[in-house]
Order: sequence, then structure tokens, then C-alpha cells
Amino acid sequence: MAHLTHPWVALRRPRNLKRQRWIAGVGLTGGVRQHCSCGKPHSRNLDLCLLFPRHRFGSSRFNTVFLLLFRLFYHASSFEVAHNGYARRLYLPLLQEAVSKPYEEEVGNEKSLVVPANQGLPNSFKTFERFSTKAWLETLLQDPAECKNLKVNSITWIKALASPFSHEFIQFIVEDSVSGQRTRVAAGREETGDWVLVGWNWASGSTPSDHYKLPLPLLTVTFDDADKRPDLQSLAHVLSATTEKHPAYKFRREMCWWYAETVLEVMHEQFDGKVKEWEWSRYRYSFIVKTSFIRRKVLTKHAELFKRQLAEEMSY
Repeated sequence: MAHLTHPWVALRRPRNLKRQRWIAGVGLTGGVRQHCSCGKPHSRNLDLCLLFPRHRFGSSRFNTVFLLLFRLFYHASSFEVAHNGYARRLYLPLLQEAVSKPYEEEVGNEKSLVVPANQGLPNSFKTFERFSTKAWLETLLQDPAECKNLKVNSITWIKALASPFSHEFIQFIVEDSVSGQRTRVAAGREETGDWVLVGWNWASGSTPSDHYKLPLPLLTVTFDDADKRPDLQSLAHVLSATTEKHPAYKFRREMCWWYAETVLEVMHEQFDGKVKEWEWSRYRYSFIVKTSFIRRKVLTKHAELFKRQLAEEMSY
């Protein structure tokens, strides 16, 4: 057999040549692995957050069809890893002044000799009403003395399985620190705006709208230290300031999950608290298809159990 006179082997390209050239083109340093702002170790200078950035998951660089498909299979990583320091860099400079202002009781030259007895939760928390975030903050500021004993025990990030497009929202437990009475308040971003739902009868087992059906818990931040719990006005400031920063609902970016994540993240950064990742926390940001044909029995069972828990107690 005649020998080949041309060195064919030398002409063959390595399989990963294009990949190597691409890496060299973006300035990656081979073998050097650092922690990106996404929370995972990988080579620099390519920051994965430039490709799939947090808080920009729905960036306009992706079209709607791609986002729909991507979110069907997306699983989130650990909250404490992926979120380390992010709220401080992005949101706390804007919100810290408002959040850190505690309630200061005005002391006049003459003090009243009669101290009114604590009546527990204000009447405004005992009847259902739906506020915009700005209107709710203004309502609380109208009579600061009425809300001075109201503290936030926990904040829970929830996905409503039976809602359109897997709506996500937050709900928080408000407690009167004197009487011990508790109530649950829900807040979230909808297509029509950012809303706060106060005074709903959760014990009835029904929900205010389809946006809250079959609640599946994702993350909870609990403030166990009674002396360090955030007051209700601080949370109201965060809700309102987040709306002010990005007021419009955008399907490809600032949607319901973005709003829930931002509020929970800022409150966690500012007031610490213990993070609980529920069994299905990886499904935050994701679309979960649930129809009469695709029943999602396991997820539905967990959501129904949590719904029953919400009706029976005021822990989350």
C-alpha cells in the first residue's frame, strides 16, 4: 500500500478548536476558576450573569418564545449561594434610607396622663382591602402610632400553581408585639400593577383571586429575634420603593417573580433572618404547566397541604 505523502493528521482540527478560539476571544484564563456573581465557580472574565443574569432573566436579548421554553426547564440554585451580596449592590443604596428609618414617637412638652389600652391589630387589618403599594404606605404613614407595635415575623415567596403563567408573590405574617395577634398580608406584581392585599379571611380556604390559587411555598425568611424584627413600615417602604424603581410589568424582565425576589432579598439583606428553602424552591422563576391533562399530582398535593396549613395557623 502506497504511503500518503501529505500529513493529513496535521491538517485535522481539534474537536474543541472553535471553543478554544472563542474562549481566547473573550479573554478567559484557562484553569483559573473564581466565583461569579451568579454564585457558581467558573472561569473569568466571562461572567455567566452576562448570559443569564439574575434580575435580568427576561432580558430583551431573548425573545418571548425562547423565554417560555427556557423557563419550562429552568431550575434555580440555592438562594443563599446565588443571592450572596446581590441586593446590597443593586437595591440597598436606593432603599436603605427609607428602610432604616425606625418609628420614632413624637414626644411633646406635655405628655398625656392617660395611655390608651392596646387594642391589638388595627381595624384596617380586619376587613379585606386591596391597595397599591404607594397607597398602602401612605395609609400607614397617616397614623404611625396605630402601627408602631406591628412587626413582621416572616416573609414567604410563593408560586400559585393554578394561576396563569405560574404567578409568584410574597406573603408575610404581621404580629402586634403587645397583644400577640397576627394577620397575613399578601403582596405581588400583576399585569395591572403592584398590589397589597390586607384583611383577607385566609381561614375560609378561598383565595382573593386566581393569582393566589394552590400556593406552593418556595422560600421563607423568618425573623426569630423579637428585638430585631422589621417593623411594618419598613416593609411597606421596600414594597413602594421597588415599585418606584421599576413600575411597569414587563413579561420579559420585571415580572411577578422579579418583584417577589427583590423584596424578599432586600429584607433579608437588611434585617438578616433565617432562610428556609422549601422542597420545591428550585421551581422559582419557572413555568409549571398544570392542566386537566397534565395534573402535576405531587406538586398539587404539596400545595393543597400548604393551603390547609395557611387556613389553620399563622406561621407563614
